This record gives sequence, C-alpha cells and structure tokens, in this order.
Amino acid sequence: MFKSDTLSFVLSREWFGNNGLGRFCASYSQELDGFGWVWVMAMQMRLFSGVLLDQFLRVKLPIDEIAEEMVRVVGSGSAAVRVLLRAPTGSGKSTVVPGLVADALVSGMVVVVEPRRMAARLLAGWVARQRGAVLGREIGYAVRFDSRYARDSRVVFVTDGVFQRWLHEDPSLSGVVAVIFDEFHERRLAVDVALGRCLDLQEGARPDLRVVVMSATLETSGLAEFLAPAVLLEAGGRTFPVEVFHRSAEAGARDRRGGPAREAPVWERMVAVCRDAVALEDAGDVLMFLPGAHEIRRTVALLEQSGFSRSHEIHSLHGAMPPEAQERAIRPAAKPKIIVSTNVAETSLTIEGVRTVIDSGLARVAAFDARRGINTLHIRPISRAAADQRAGRAGRTAPGRAFRLWSQAGHARREAFETPEVHRVDLAECVLLLKAAGVSEPEGFRWLDAPDATTLARANSLLHDLGALDSCGGITAEGRRMAALPLDPRFARLLLAGCDHGCAAEAAFIAASVEGEELFVGGKSAGRREDFAQPDDRTDFAADWRAFDAAHGVGFDVRRCDGFGVSARAARETARSFERLASIVRRAAGTWETPDFTLRGREVARAMLAAFSDHLAIRLNQGTLACRMVGARRGRLDEASCAKSAVAFVAAEITEVQGREVVTHLRRATAIDPAWLDEMFPDDFSRTDGVAWDEGRRRVVRRREAKFRDLVITCDESDHDVNQDAAAEMLARHVVADSLNLKNWNHDVDQWTARLSNLAVWMPELGMPGWGDDDRAAAIAQICHGALAYKQVKDAAVWPVLREWLNPAQREALDHYCPERLALPGGRTARITYETGKPPSFAARVADLFGMWSTPAVAGGRVPLLVHILTPGQKPWQVTRDLESFWKNGYPQMRRELAGRYPRHPWPEDPKAHDPPARRN
Repeated sequence: MFKSDTLSFVLSREWFGNNGLGRFCASYSQELDGFGWVWVMAMQMRLFSGVLLDQFLRVKLPIDEIAEEMVRVVGSGSAAVRVLLRAPTGSGKSTVVPGLVADALVSGMVVVVEPRRMAARLLAGWVARQRGAVLGREIGYAVRFDSRYARDSRVVFVTDGVFQRWLHEDPSLSGVVAVIFDEFHERRLAVDVALGRCLDLQEGARPDLRVVVMSATLETSGLAEFLAPAVLLEAGGRTFPVEVFHRSAEAGARDRRGGPAREAPVWERMVAVCRDAVALEDAGDVLMFLPGAHEIRRTVALLEQSGFSRSHEIHSLHGAMPPEAQERAIRPAAKPKIIVSTNVAETSLTIEGVRTVIDSGLARVAAFDARRGINTLHIRPISRAAADQRAGRAGRTAPGRAFRLWSQAGHARREAFETPEVHRVDLAECVLLLKAAGVSEPEGFRWLDAPDATTLARANSLLHDLGALDSCGGITAEGRRMAALPLDPRFARLLLAGCDHGCAAEAAFIAASVEGEELFVGGKSAGRREDFAQPDDRTDFAADWRAFDAAHGVGFDVRRCDGFGVSARAARETARSFERLASIVRRAAGTWETPDFTLRGREVARAMLAAFSDHLAIRLNQGTLACRMVGARRGRLDEASCAKSAVAFVAAEITEVQGREVVTHLRRATAIDPAWLDEMFPDDFSRTDGVAWDEGRRRVVRRREAKFRDLVITCDESDHDVNQDAAAEMLARHVVADSLNLKNWNHDVDQWTARLSNLAVWMPELGMPGWGDDDRAAAIAQICHGALAYKQVKDAAVWPVLREWLNPAQREALDHYCPERLALPGGRTARITYETGKPPSFAARVADLFGMWSTPAVAGGRVPLLVHILTPGQKPWQVTRDLESFWKNGYPQMRRELAGRYPRHPWPEDPKAHDPPARRN
C-alpha cells in the first residue's frame, strides 16, 4: 500500500493538479487509506469530463435530509401534488431535486424552470454527469436559440421564457409529469404567470401534474398560502462563517483645476478592493459581482494591467458569453482565480474554492423603459437578501470574507427583498399571452402579487393600439400572430408588419437598434447621425444602418469605430440581436434580404407606423420642431432628424424631461404619410364637420377636421355655412360655464328657475317640468339660436323663452303654489326668496308681523317659510320657522331690549291684542 506522503506527491503532479482535484484532495490526504487513494487514482481520468469531487466522495448534501420525504410525496398517487421547498443556496436543491423527482415518477418529463440561460445550460451538464447520462438524452436543456433534449428526456432544464412559450404552444403540457420552479425568490414575471397557469392546470385537465417550488430564502412572502394545500419541506445550508466588510464610495482624484473630487468608477473601486483582498491570508478564489458586461470588461482590463493579479487566472462570467467560456470560469483550476461576474453567480451555480466575495451592490434588473416603451435592464441597488446571497458564496467550502462597496448605514436603508417583476415591468407581453391562452380578464388571473390596475390598463391600451386587442379587449387574429413570436409585442408587431410590407430585414434591424445601446458615441471624435444621413431618407434608422454597416465592415474594431463616432460595443451587441431577430424572420417569412432603407423607405415607414402608432406626432408648422402627439401630449423633434421636414412622423424614442414644465423629446423618427392612417387604422380615424369656438373673436366658426384617436391631423375653419343649432349649443356652453354673460339673465330669472325647480320636488303630483343644468343649457341655447357671436346674444331677451317654457296651467300653478311675494297683515308684501334645495324665506319688520301669529307656508301649506324678523331699523334680529314660539318667548325679550331704542314703534305688551298698523290707520 502507498503511504499518504506518496499520495500527496502524486496528487501534486502538474498533470493531475491542473484539473483542480490535486489541490482539493491534498487536504484530505491524511484521511484516505490505501484503498481510498487507489480509488482516487482510478477515478482521476474522469476528471477531464468535469465530474465533481462531491460525486466521487459522495459528500452528504443538506438536501439529502429531505430526499426520502420528497420522493414519497412526489411519488404518491395523490392528485394535484404541490411541494414548497425552502433551502438556502449551496444545499444541493438545483442539482439533486430534479433527479429525485424523476426517479419518483415512472415516466414522463420533469421540467426545471431556471431564471437564467447559463444556469439552465450548466446545471443540465452537471446533473447529466452526476447521473452518468449523455447530455441531450436523459438530461437536457432548452434556452433561447439553443436546445439539447429529446422527446423521451427525463429532466429538461429550461429558462422561464422558453417555458412560457411551451405553455403557449401546448397549454396542457403533454408528456410533462412535473414542473420544478427553481430560484423562485427572484420573482420573475414569467415564473409568476407560469406558476399560476400550472396550478390552474392541476385543478383542471391535469390533476396528475406535480408542481415543486424551490426558494433559497426563508421568507416566501405568502407563497405557502398561495400554493395551499402544499407540503412544506425545508433543508439547511452547507455554509461557513463569512465576515462582512463595508467600503463606502471613495473619492477619486481632483480635476486639473483643483475642483471637487469625483467618485471613482465602480470598476476602479472594485479593483482597489481586490488588491487588498488577495493580499490577505487564505483569500482563496475571488468572486466579484458587477451589474453588467460593460462593467465586467472594464474591471477585467484593469485587473489584467495590475501586478497583484499575475498569480491569478482572471475570468469573466455573464450570460452573453459562449458556453465554453462560462464553463472555464466555474471549473476548478491549478491557480487561484478571480471571477468577475454578473448576478448569474448569485444563485443556482456553485463555484468551488471561492473564499472572497467583492460586491458592487448593483445589478441590472428588468424594468419598464418609458423612453423606448419596452422592458429593458436598468442598473439598480440590490436588496439586503440578494447581498446576503452574494456574501454566502464566500462560505461554501471554508470560512470567507465579503467586501461590500457601500456603507453599513446604507445597507440598512436597502430594500429587504427584490421587488417582484410584476410591479416594475410592462405587462403587455404577459397580457397578450394570457389572452391567447383564454384568460379574457387578466385582472382575475391567479396572481401571487396582483399587478397595479394602472399598469394593466397601460398594457391593454398598448395592445389595442398595436391591433392585438379589439375594442372589447378580445384578442384579434393579428394578436395571435404576435403572441406566436418570442418578442415584446411592439417588436412582434414591427416584424410582422415588416414581413407584410416586404421590409422584414429593415424591421429586424430597427428592433435590434431600439433594444440595444445608443450606436453613436459622444466626444470630440464622435460622428453624428446626420454624418451618415442622406437627403432622401425617410427614417433616422437609415443613418443608423449605414453606421452599423461601417462598424461591421471593420470587424467592430474599437479604434476604427471610434474614428467615425460609432460605439464598437453597441454595434457588436446590435449585431447579436440582429442575428437573433433575423432567424425569427427567416422562420416566419422564409425569405431574407439585406436591409436597404433607400430602396424600401416607404415600406419601412408603413411598418413603423403599425408598431409605433401611439408615438405619432404632427408638426405645429414648418417653422418649428414643436409637435402635437397622440395622447394629448406635446413634444419636440430632434433637430438632426431627417423627419424635420415631414408633416407627420412616428418617434421610436420619447424622453420626458421635468423642469419648469415637462418637455418631451422625440428621437429616431420616421416620416409617414397621414393618408395612411385612414387606411391602416379605420376604427381609430374619424372625420368631423362641426363647429368650434374662436376665442379671439368670441364667435362660433365651422370646423372640418380629420382626427387619429385624439390627435387632430388636419383642420379647416370657416365663418360660412355654420350649423345654427350647433352654434347655439356652443354659445350656450360658454354662457353656462360663465365665460360669457347674458345681461338680462338676472336675479328675477334665477328666482323663477328656483321656484320651478323646488315646486317639482315639493308637489310632484302637479307634473311640473322642474329645472336642472340641462334645462338651463337648453333654455340658453334657445335664447342664442340664430346667433354666431357673443355680441349678438349678450343683450338678448330672456323672458320670451322662459314664458314659453310652461303652458298656461303650469304658469298658474307656479304662481299659486310658489308665489313671488307674501301678503303681510298690515297690507304690505314681502318678497319670498327661493333657493334650490333650501327652504324659502322672507324678511319683515316685527311690526309688520303683528297679526301673523303662525308661520306661513307655500306649496299648499307643505313648506313653511323661514322668517327673518327685523328690528324697526331693518336690522336682523331672529330667524325662525316657528312664529308661535317667537311671540311667546322671543318677542318679550325683543321688547325689553329695543323698546327704549325705538320709542315711536308700537311695543304692546300683548301683541295679539294690538291691531296691525294698517288697521289703525
């Protein structure tokens, strides 16, 4: 038998250590007996296939604690089996549970839904090696534009987007026996919707379907209640202590003029922290988290220029990398590694040997971009839960350290958990797919977190504008064509319109450009879009294409692209997106031609109008770039746009800038012919021949206009042949709104209308017509009939119209039951004041009330009058609806206080024994 020192020597050989097993096994050399060493040597040849040491040594994983229970629950004959598994990162759930579920079921496919392409692809390879299977046979994967699986595959790892499409194409999930939702805590919109649909499927046509939801966080935000009835399983993690250090933002160098310090870019700060971290004892491999590929490239470039990193392998890790490069980044290596990654390494994937994590605290997350009207990625601070996930990566195999580029106080202010995508992204694609699946009212869908009503309304409005939904909210034939494409609805509409109009390649390029970064760069060497424009261009994307083509022609060389003002990085990313869209077009249309915006400019314009009709704008006049837009908005066209000479155009990008007022900037425009609107959108286009108000002249004019939705396209005004009835109604509206005044509509008229209004309420049996706002407007319209200008009606007579409002019997009833005046005992009369909805009233001096011992009433005695009792000097004394009480209690008090002040006024001790003044005369 060989001794352990011999084992250590052999394990340290270069041919063995290059695979990483030597470094790992050397730490176990004292624990291996001779048989164990021979076993390791026998297995070393399998290292080159990438099999994990955990599989060789069968290190017990935390997930093994619940393996037996998982198999029992999933394999039971119960209907609608649901399992919620809570297990932290590193427990083995992503690699072990899919196999457990497959083994528990006799046949059928187990689908594992992953949030990222890289995780789905790598996990499939990992699990295939663990099970000794061939990737693409028993174990497979399916991500966008890349799939390796067979009809009889037992486990298939898919991205949430692919699974969403599978549900669309086969709502019953034929052949699928279980769906596992991995990393559910990331709360992706597609996963939320897919889970809801799977639960509905369980309760309907597929009670045999097993649903397993796995989350790495202990906080599941009501998920258990949502899944009920569900079996809750929980496994611990395999982690070591991680010491956390906070490094707040440090200022960089001052500018040459001695100005204030600037904050260093995130890549400079990350490299500075990395320099300190690798100098510490037991630093191990370093995992650095940055928000995106651009920041990763800048960081890697600095690391490669730094002396401290020469003893390390430096790897990038992000979703856009080739699979081979991704696997190299996570594969064990002979030298220590520095891995610069996006949040793809936050969960799902295990990277052995990481002892140090450096976290920028940032991530690119999906959110709605109002500028482009699509979902896109924005850089946002991560939550505390995500920061803990990242830090935990340093404690998977031994105690570790995590450095955070923010303060401890700033950490406490971060959100506890990530906001679900349903609350931050546009829902148009989600609503379209739900409608296509037969969910007529997405508001009533089985949401874990219901979306905001405003967001749903915006999605429905956009889909209607794109022609995907009809006026009743039902999906149209065009909507079903759009739903069949794996694209945002706006781009799906653009590509379909491109296919219909023979400009599919141009449409694909426009979609790729809008999705990607700005093609033109700033700085002294920058070119401008107009440098690539031609006089007969109909769209700004023609210049974009020429700039892109120039960058493609030089192989996206950075220096040469900079020379003509184009971002090589943006052009390269546009090329990737363009190729992806080109493959979709080829499948949909079967043909493909190189883009030619000059040859097919008119066709491109029609396709753009189909996809961006909600961005339609009309120039105010030829002398300004100011525009009116659909949606009652105002905008300003980019002064470099080729559409600045066009009457109408659509803008692919809209940016609102808040200042003293909101200014809407319109960019990347395409000129369109307004005549197309009636043809392409007959339901949204209207022509009217009516009247309008000329405020300057205060008169009604004839207006003929063509309107697209709420946007006036053309308008013609004239003083001739004005509709008399419409003119009277418009004049009346301005009078009713108090912007115009009828001089003869006075207090007496208001009293007459109040009497009529009240009597209809007090005595409904009379059948009086009443008086409301509509009656007032109709009466004023009659007064204004035949006039076109305010000067013709301001002195118009009012009473001729009002007298004809009632027939003779109604006029008699009004005067009888609601008289204008009230006879007083002494022979005088008092005016009765009427107000709509209030009791009528009158006012009289106390002496004039002698003889009126009870409260008078109108409306046949039903409505008592409110009496305003005045002093002899006509000043208010008391208001009452009970004269009997006044004579008994109020009058004596009034007499005591006022008799001396008004000695000539009669103040009898018993007013009922005193004749009214008129009788004494």
